[in-house]
Amino acid sequence: MVKIPINVLLVDDEKDFVEMLSLRLKEVGEKPVIAYSGKECLETLKNTDIDVVILDIKMPGMDGIETLKEIKKRFPLVEVIMLTG
Repeated sequence: MVKIPINVLLVDDEKDFVEMLSLRLKEVGEKPVIAYSGKECLETLKNTDIDVVILDIKMPGMDGIETLKEIKKRFPLVEVIMLTG
C-alpha cells in the first residue's frame, strides 16, 4: 500500500521546536509547512493546500485560541491539533 503524505502546517513562535518537529515529520514521510504566528498561519492556509494544523496555544499577538476560531470560520474542513508547553 502506498502512503500518501499529508500537508501539515506547524504553527508555533518557538523556532527550535517547530524545526525539530518539521524534521521528524519529514522523516516519516509527511510534508510539513511552518508558520511562526497566527497571522502567518491564516495566510498560509489561504495559499497552500493543508490537511492538518498543529497549533500552539500560547503565542504572542494572535494566540492559538483566536487562531483556531479563525481557522474554523474560514477553513472548516481543516483538522487542528492544539499544543501547549
